[in-house]
Amino acid sequence: MEKILVIDDKQGNLTSVRAILENAIPGCQVIVAHSGQEGIELARQEQPDVILLDVVMPEMDGYEVCKRLKTNEHTRHIHVVLISAYETTTKNKVKGFSAGADGFLIRPIESTELVAHISSMLRITETEQLLKAALEKAEESDRLKSAFLAAMSHEFRTPLNAIIGFSGLLKKTTPGEEVERYGKAIYDNGHIILKLVEDLFDIALIEARAIKISNKEVHVNSVLSELVQLAFFEKEHLGKQHIEIRFNPETSICDILFITDPVRIKQILTYLVKNALKFTLQGSVEIGCRSESWTGKQFITFFVKDTGIGISKEHQELIFEMFRQVDDSYSRPFDGAGIGLFIAKHLTDMLAGELWFESAIGTGSTFFLTLPLITKSDTGEPCNGDSQESQRKVG
Repeated sequence: MEKILVIDDKQGNLTSVRAILENAIPGCQVIVAHSGQEGIELARQEQPDVILLDVVMPEMDGYEVCKRLKTNEHTRHIHVVLISAYETTTKNKVKGFSAGADGFLIRPIESTELVAHISSMLRITETEQLLKAALEKAEESDRLKSAFLAAMSHEFRTPLNAIIGFSGLLKKTTPGEEVERYGKAIYDNGHIILKLVEDLFDIALIEARAIKISNKEVHVNSVLSELVQLAFFEKEHLGKQHIEIRFNPETSICDILFITDPVRIKQILTYLVKNALKFTLQGSVEIGCRSESWTGKQFITFFVKDTGIGISKEHQELIFEMFRQVDDSYSRPFDGAGIGLFIAKHLTDMLAGELWFESAIGTGSTFFLTLPLITKSDTGEPCNGDSQESQRKVG
């Protein structure tokens, strides 16, 4: 809604200008002030898009009001149009523009001229707001990229230090059991770096809209079985043997074969399981699935539920954005580059699904992956692995 402030000590002028504006600009809000001081206060409080300011007023004239508005950090951005029936010489106009005015109109004003002037100012205001929003977005993006690069530097440095350190300890005289232990540390940290590189490569493909989906028949039970095995392996790897892994599928759909990209669905669910275990200090991680029906269509929903730290409301809307983490400080207590959920969300979109979650601080989170339950009979075509590659890319 456009907001216009009219400052004039004459009620007749206020009434006529308000009638013209409300008739010509439907939905606009016209605010009136009867003195310069009242107008300055209203400008600070209401933050109008444009101010129409009479030049000749008692106590404080329009030039002084304009000057004060344009030198105040809270109102300097507002466009001011001076109006006068008396001080209309070139000298007066220069004085007005020197005070910071953006326009100068002479009474009697044609309604079409007034509306055209105001419309022009509103277009300029809109453009300025768009530019301001773009600048803020660019600055935020720059900050997030800096935080991301700092995080990535940390994530790469930690395993690289382990690889270099343990490699340096290996000598011909090193006992066999120590060689095995050092070799395992090198192997594990090498895989950490490989996974980081693969994630970064996926981000590059997503940004380039170059990821393709290869649809095949997938057995629900095989997806769940691999996911549970991953959960047990990951909790051992993290030293969280005390965390309980629960398996809670809807048995009626375990034997279903449905069509999706098996690689990408497992990639998405892997991110969810690893996140659940990483942020769960006590309790359990539950893995399951269920069938659902909306508007006559069948869906399958996989879920990963944890009793972890949870996500605060102010961070929930940012959780799927690139370079975003709940805590992006260098000293955050949980490792990770913070790019997994961004990748998972984009892959879900490519699978025509939905990735969503429910969470609260202190009670844990549940992430849901909902996909269309499409079977071989629904397509009417054979599904022979890679021959059914979809050409749909990230949109």
